[in-house]
Amino acid sequence: MRMTSRTRRYLGSLWLTLGLGLAWPAAAVEIFDYKVTYDGVFTAFKAVGIGDARLDVAQTAVVVDDEPLVRARLTATSAAYPLVESVYPFRYEFTSYHQRQTPRTLAYERRKQGKRLRHDLLLADWEEGSVSRFGIDTAVDLQQGGTASDALLATLRRAGMPDYRGLLAPHPVKLEAPTNALDRLALLQQLRRLPMEEGAVHELTVTDGKEIIRYQARVALREEVTFGTGSRTAWKVRIDGFEATDREVYATDQESAAVAVAGDTERLRHPPVYVWIDSGPRRVPLRLISHHAVGKFTVTLDAERTVQSAALPAGEVGSRTR
Repeated sequence: MRMTSRTRRYLGSLWLTLGLGLAWPAAAVEIFDYKVTYDGVFTAFKAVGIGDARLDVAQTAVVVDDEPLVRARLTATSAAYPLVESVYPFRYEFTSYHQRQTPRTLAYERRKQGKRLRHDLLLADWEEGSVSRFGIDTAVDLQQGGTASDALLATLRRAGMPDYRGLLAPHPVKLEAPTNALDRLALLQQLRRLPMEEGAVHELTVTDGKEIIRYQARVALREEVTFGTGSRTAWKVRIDGFEATDREVYATDQESAAVAVAGDTERLRHPPVYVWIDSGPRRVPLRLISHHAVGKFTVTLDAERTVQSAALPAGEVGSRTR
């Protein structure tokens, strides 16, 4: 399996797929395991395992503006796959600190270890209407950009974030964000709170720290999904991300925003992601698929490992703040 720069970009989109799909409302602590496979030109169109992913979600005891803070952490690794390890080994970790009812993200930490390490943090100040990016212990110009809010960092530490004081190097550009936004890991969590019915279209606002992105989720149909030795009834949802114009960012009518981006393929941020969400009360994402020119990436619930990990003791983390 020959790895080119183009293929690396597609793998990057795979982790976007993971970030889009593996988050849901927390009930104390939940842990879920997934298998990642690739089927395409590099494997003679045979499905081959390339990674394992795990998501744990905790509703913390930290309360901000009378609403609990949820911490979701996704890890992905190729450690169990010798071929991938020899070509493009990866160790990824994404952690989101967000609120579900508002909805908004307060912080999003990304650690990507491939051929090189990338470790950064997004901090959102919604009273100020801005999102700042920080490198963690990286060599960037410390004389430019903003500084991290000590109060916000203290709140996040109580919610489980490591103490990064003295290690945060601000990026020179701060994003002005006139509307609350989620990070990609929290995106589906909010979607799962909305009514599911065939043909429904939901608009969600996301930021990656560089721009505001308008996401559109369309509920296609309800069907049976087979995984492992079992099957479940699930909703199939198509998720698209579009560039957001100023008119869309400031729009208060979500239906108008949906019309503005619908069908505008030139502004698509990445290929569509398809996700199957269990139609039961927990709405667990059962499968995610992303198609690319070089092949198809699939993320599927590992039911056996999930049952084992879900048996771990549940609990609350963090404390209360105002």
